[in-house]
Amino acid sequence: GLAGVSVLALVLGVSSRAQAQERVGAAVTPGSAVSIFGSPGQVAISSEAGAVLTHTSLSGVDGSSTTFVFRPGVDYFVIRQLSLGAFFGVEHQSATTGSTTTIGVGPRVGYDIAFSDRFSFWPKAGLSFNSTSVKVEDVQLGAVTIPGSETSSSGLALNLFAPIMFHTNHYFAGLGPALDTDLSGEDSQWVWTRHI
Repeated sequence: GLAGVSVLALVLGVSSRAQAQERVGAAVTPGSAVSIFGSPGQVAISSEAGAVLTHTSLSGVDGSSTTFVFRPGVDYFVIRQLSLGAFFGVEHQSATTGSTTTIGVGPRVGYDIAFSDRFSFWPKAGLSFNSTSVKVEDVQLGAVTIPGSETSSSGLALNLFAPIMFHTNHYFAGLGPALDTDLSGEDSQWVWTRHI
């Protein structure tokens, strides 16, 4: 589910300069894209989307699977460099044997650290409430049919994302590790996420 997303994600990011004030660090030029990003009152809108298609063949049995992830979010800089935000996420995995769909929503907090005129480090941490539904298709074994099933569950997850960001005047892109882990004790997984 969203706890343990293991696909590359493409993300579109837009930042609004409304009420933006310049921020200058040791390696940052006043008026540069990085000096403006993270200013109080600024809004950053982003959306992660990814897809993975696989096809496998084992002993003459073909199978394929598809994974789709979409996670839009919005962040507001309440003071210089400190952002508060929220995100909504959907992950759908389907295969010949069934499908899994996870929907999550939650708040997050971030802190942007500029280190050049075009690059910054913007780690974010959040919590999400996730609801997962699993559908298993009927399986035919000779003359016997094993009936499928549908189950659902919910849980709370910790979401961490630590990208290095590249900035233009209105857009940003990033790459970094993400950790989404279920706080109920299921496995966690580090993944690399592109943030465009």
